Amino acid sequence: MKEVFMITRMAIQFFTVLPVAKTIEWTERRTAKTIFYLPLLGIVIACMFFYTMNVFANLQMSTSVVSLLLILVPIVFTGGLHVDGYMDVSDAYFSRQSKEAKLHILSDPHVGSFAILSLLFLLGLRWMSIHELLTYSEITMWNVILIFSLPRLVGGWLLIIEKPAKETGLAAYFQRGVTKHIIRLYVCMSILLLAALFFMIDNKLVFLAYGLFTVGFIRFIRVNFGGITGDVIGTSIEGGETFLWITLWLLHVFVMG
Repeated sequence: MKEVFMITRMAIQFFTVLPVAKTIEWTERRTAKTIFYLPLLGIVIACMFFYTMNVFANLQMSTSVVSLLLILVPIVFTGGLHVDGYMDVSDAYFSRQSKEAKLHILSDPHVGSFAILSLLFLLGLRWMSIHELLTYSEITMWNVILIFSLPRLVGGWLLIIEKPAKETGLAAYFQRGVTKHIIRLYVCMSILLLAALFFMIDNKLVFLAYGLFTVGFIRFIRVNFGGITGDVIGTSIEGGETFLWITLWLLHVFVMG
């Protein structure tokens, strides 16, 4: 139980802005076990998002302002961890250089113009989708759980099955601690979460759409980076969330509208 508590603290510190595990020794095995908390923290973020949305609904605020403030909820809670990865990948991809050069750019702490433009584009699409859903539809609790937990569940699988792009770095360090027992438990968690989401989400087409998105993203990272890095996982989460927001909006407009 003590070990579980320490891993919980590690996951909270690593994936959120809360510094609760500064005194814990980080090992490969413990780091690998934090994978279980990725989708669970997604559910926590979903609850925060949904509660905040309902609070704002009772205030005299425009839908545009509410949509903007809701975008900030997951970014503030995670400390911009995944946003940073998305920006680094954007800089690397739009450099149009070799895989080796792109990996070098991922390690560069400087932020380029492509990163800023890509982030504005990403958040703009997210704001648009949330605004339209708030205006013309209803954002249910299960839809929010889907948006914040599914990309993190898939991000965990990418960490397990995809080859690291570098022998050093977060992804490689993580994979060295993965065991068959961890994989079996993650399979069980995945089945339970997917079953619950599939049962509770009304329009099942969202799962097909996200499956195609995942296949395309895996091809993207293999072609451009030769494998995964921590930044690539962050990109899969940020991109996945935005894709799901857009998908739910489009399904409402063209299928359920």
